[in-house]
Amino acid sequence: MDASLLIIGAGPGGLLAAWAAAHRHLPHGVLVVDRMSTPGAKLAVTGGGRGNLSHLATEGEFAAAFGRFGRFAIPAFRSLSPEAFRTLLSRIGIPTTVDPDGRIYPRSQSAPQVRDALFAACQHAGVRFAFHHGVETLSPPKTAAAPWKVDSFSTRSVLLAAGGQSAPRLGSDGSGFALARSLGYEIVPPVPALTSLRTVETWPSSHSGLSLPDVSISISGKPAASERGEWLFTHRGVSGPAVLNLSGRVARRLLSEKEVRIHLDLAHGTPDFRRLRQAEGTRTLHSWLARQLPRALAETLLDLAGIPKDLTFSRLSAAQEKKLAEHLVALPLTIRGTGGFDDSMATSGGVSLKQVDPSTLEGRLTPRLHFAGEILDLDGPTGGWNLQWAFCSGYLAGMSAAP
Repeated sequence: MDASLLIIGAGPGGLLAAWAAAHRHLPHGVLVVDRMSTPGAKLAVTGGGRGNLSHLATEGEFAAAFGRFGRFAIPAFRSLSPEAFRTLLSRIGIPTTVDPDGRIYPRSQSAPQVRDALFAACQHAGVRFAFHHGVETLSPPKTAAAPWKVDSFSTRSVLLAAGGQSAPRLGSDGSGFALARSLGYEIVPPVPALTSLRTVETWPSSHSGLSLPDVSISISGKPAASERGEWLFTHRGVSGPAVLNLSGRVARRLLSEKEVRIHLDLAHGTPDFRRLRQAEGTRTLHSWLARQLPRALAETLLDLAGIPKDLTFSRLSAAQEKKLAEHLVALPLTIRGTGGFDDSMATSGGVSLKQVDPSTLEGRLTPRLHFAGEILDLDGPTGGWNLQWAFCSGYLAGMSAAP
């Protein structure tokens, strides 16, 4: 037998799984195979290269970050909480720091250093690696005692940590989904998440590079969804943390709809126009708006609402007031596409959670096959949540696959 545990994928989940399993001193050891030439290519660029590794959170906050499927992640969270993960990193020479928003970074601000330390820790624990190997066939055991066959390798157990489809140049090319599907697992159709959105309207491109620190956005129709945070105009549409966090749900709607309408709330509530007429009667709407928003955007907003730049509050009609209010709190934008998998930081969709035991991350259809990380149908917002899921699910799966 080539290994007691063979792990497909040397990303963050695969590395943590290998490290955890290796410390169980398995008779045939741990072997990690990966199609790339080096481990953790995606990990090395996280957080813009600074390494946003995790996010401080309670169990409840962690589950809430992953939406309606969040409870599935609780056993993995309990196996390796963010604080426990920080302790683990410290043991391998990576002290960490936490920013005011709860995001965990290496003190060195170097994601490649974290990748290198995890790889070295695995090697020190006796983990073997086979790079430049894209797995093509995965054959389950024919009897309870028989091994798995992974191409030409034989192994007692298999752990699929091959990632999703986001940033395929860094290793996540969707091949793990094909392997799981070949064994009968249902794959929730993957769509790009944490990506930019492209608009039908062309006016956003005239503000490319302009950011707004605090806006709210929502999706029309059902299911409804909303996010609040920073917004960025791009040459093709919109981006920024609030957009990224909503993008996976928009992308899923685009599977069945040609276009998706979103609304932008710039004011967090309708202004008190009665008070403004009294206090700002002779002031033009443009000069007032330019105090709330960047001047160029204030001008665009008035143009979209059909209101003259030099109109004063004292001459604002009821119809114009209604139109301006609509554009301030529900500015419509039509989304026709996303930045795609090449531009995404995460994948929404993957192996159906109904077919995986959350307490061990073992598949329910096959013996001794476990899953970890982005290959599962679970994704969260930007800010270290998805990497924490990759690490803690890898840890739980690695421990469970190596009893």
